[in-house]
Amino acid sequence: MNVVFLGTAGCGKSLLTHSFGEWIKSNLNLDVGYVNLDPGCEYTPYEPDFDIRSIFTISDLMMKEGLGPNGAMIRASQLMEERFQEIAKAIVSINAKSAYTLIDTPGQMEIFVFRPTGPLVISRLRSLSRTVNVFIIDPTLAATAPELMVAMLLGVAVQLRLEASTVTVINKSDLLKGSMIDLILTRPSHLKRLISEQEGVFTDLALSCASIVRKLTKASRVVKVSAKTGYGMNALYDLIHEALCVCGDLT
Repeated sequence: MNVVFLGTAGCGKSLLTHSFGEWIKSNLNLDVGYVNLDPGCEYTPYEPDFDIRSIFTISDLMMKEGLGPNGAMIRASQLMEERFQEIAKAIVSINAKSAYTLIDTPGQMEIFVFRPTGPLVISRLRSLSRTVNVFIIDPTLAATAPELMVAMLLGVAVQLRLEASTVTVINKSDLLKGSMIDLILTRPSHLKRLISEQEGVFTDLALSCASIVRKLTKASRVVKVSAKTGYGMNALYDLIHEALCVCGDLT
């Protein structure tokens, strides 16, 4: 099975990839393979079985092609498409040896997801093996109810864009004690109430968006995890397998 970790820069993709893999190995006694598709990272907490940096890196592209960081990342996404047969061959080999192949994606999620690369990569991964996306919300970017609603709406957009089973987790749960997010996760109806208490001209728009998010995600649930402490890995495991349930009910 392929598990693809997606999220905004700094949400903890690489560390969660590592922590979830360690949990699988320790608790399920299963083999895990790691794939790094981020050509711009300097360090990964896991040892990749395949590393896109063995083909190209952002720093090399900047130097060789005279590009800035964003231009180099866009060029990297194009190269990822062009070289995907090579990438796919490596992933097939990893899948053959591992029960789970955990795939870490670029920090610039918008370049990976909203350009042709992301949908192409996910589509081809799905043709190789069962594939589930894990969309990670960074709670430091969702300190208010409207911000959380925007983050959840982004998760819906990711699922629609990639056309693949996608589950949502809130990472860094060690920072959430007593937070607004905790309240909303236990009582989802509070999201609209908390948004309505906000002042501003966009309150009505935010409420409309919250209704859309709730409607589109009513058969799913969001779980809290902590890549730092290892909290919630069992819940993430359950959520991933529920996403593949033919009944489609994640409640």
